Amino acid sequence: IAGLIIMLLPQTIERILARGGGVSIDASKYLPQSLERFAAFAAQSGATLILRNCKNLLPQTLERIAAFGGGKVIFNLDEN
Repeated sequence: IAGLIIMLLPQTIERILARGGGVSIDASKYLPQSLERFAAFAAQSGATLILRNCKNLLPQTLERIAAFGGGKVIFNLDEN
């Protein structure tokens, strides 16, 4: 269905990333600790994690997520 937005459980996102599947998610829908875990799973498997809607995350949080992600996280920071 066009325009359907699905919010997956954190455990589902972790399993997808652990199996090497890349995901693009709305960062505002998850706790910073979950985003850090997602990033760690991406780094471990080599998957790409794209975080959209990051405008409410603190710079320190972005840095922690990036560190956990080991180069596998893309922050979309140009959204309105």
